[in-house]
Amino acid sequence: MGCNLRDLASPSAIEMTDLAGERIAVDAFLTAYQFITSLRARGDGKDGTYLRDSSGRPVSHLMGFLDRSSALVGAGIDPVFVFDGRPHELKFETLAGRKERREDAREKWEAAVEAEDWKAADKLGAQVVSYTPEMVQETKQLLDYLGIAWIEAPMEAEGAASVWCRNGQVSGVASQDWDVLLYGGSVMIRNLTSHGTRKFGRMVTAERIVLNELLENHGITHEQLVDLGIMVGTDFHPGIRGIGPKTGLKLIKEHGTIEAVCEAKEKEIPERLDEIRELFLNHPIQGDLPPSGMVDEEELRRFLIDEREFSERRITRALDRMKAGGRLRQKGQSTLFDF
Repeated sequence: MGCNLRDLASPSAIEMTDLAGERIAVDAFLTAYQFITSLRARGDGKDGTYLRDSSGRPVSHLMGFLDRSSALVGAGIDPVFVFDGRPHELKFETLAGRKERREDAREKWEAAVEAEDWKAADKLGAQVVSYTPEMVQETKQLLDYLGIAWIEAPMEAEGAASVWCRNGQVSGVASQDWDVLLYGGSVMIRNLTSHGTRKFGRMVTAERIVLNELLENHGITHEQLVDLGIMVGTDFHPGIRGIGPKTGLKLIKEHGTIEAVCEAKEKEIPERLDEIRELFLNHPIQGDLPPSGMVDEEELRRFLIDEREFSERRITRALDRMKAGGRLRQKGQSTLFDF
């Protein structure tokens, strides 16, 4: 999840309709994990992992993307989902730690299932599910049938999305990862794909954070924000012990750079510092963002109803939203997407 900058941000609550007419880049992997950790088989006799079809194939990801992506389009938003590419080697340690934690949780989960401790299995289920390559491919297939654009980033999805946002190719980046701000995303939108749902009994509301406002409020530059983030800890570096967001802000305003902070506090300068900075300040992108399209209703029904056993009611609800967003072609109708 990168660097937590919540304590420095002043988000403003928004409605999905506030983004009507805008193209928004959506972090696909983080969105997928929202779905597969919340849409799970729960209760007595349930293992706490994915919802599945009768063949045992996971469908949680497909249910989530169908529902939330069609809701975005129905609200007038043009989403483009961005998938992670190959991670940089500096992230390998972070990924290895995540894998180790998942394996530890899996051992406990398997023991809970064997003991038919369904409450424990439910709790651990969210920690053992993963977004597999097969599920990624199925998601892309679903988005193609919906006519919703997607692209694979050369490296970090939120990094590439932030560069496109900075360049004006999208109006905002929908992600839970605060690193969007370190990458220079001019507008970050949190909770967009969970807006209107309930979490811990409270209604979830989308929030907008504007990078320039955050920088002006704290009197720092983007480069200093990146240095602050590295000190706090990111996916590319664990950070400097004892420095959190508020302390980091105070130190960076007083000393200006990580090097100066480390000299003043007698700390070691993070290894490969310039390389980490470069990943945030000049993250790689490649290719143009793909255009949006129209729903292929026949293929969508074949894929979800015939193959994955979705209900007609679920499909109809999604199609109604796509129609409201002007993305469902009626018989004999031409649209701007045809030209």
